[in-house]
Amino acid sequence: MDAAKDDLRCGLCGQVMDAEHEQNHEESGMSAGRRVEYVVVALRGATAHCQAADDPSRTSKTGADLLAKQLGIDLPDLLGRRYTCWETPTEYGVIRNGFEPA
Repeated sequence: MDAAKDDLRCGLCGQVMDAEHEQNHEESGMSAGRRVEYVVVALRGATAHCQAADDPSRTSKTGADLLAKQLGIDLPDLLGRRYTCWETPTEYGVIRNGFEPA
């Protein structure tokens, strides 16, 4: 198996590139979004407060327990953790999914 080929990942979704990858983006409408890196800066109650790594003025809040579960880590390890997610702008805000540890 060629390790260099396995490292070719899409800059939009982070998935391994293959012959049908670009076509899948076009058909699914994913081309309107992008992958963004966040860092968990505070835990307040059951809420995780996060900032975009490239722009601290971009913030989000989410359930701490759900975020930890999506990242496959324990809740006490969440503070300071960097992760990426796919952001898709919508008419009513932003949808975030595809959470992965950075």
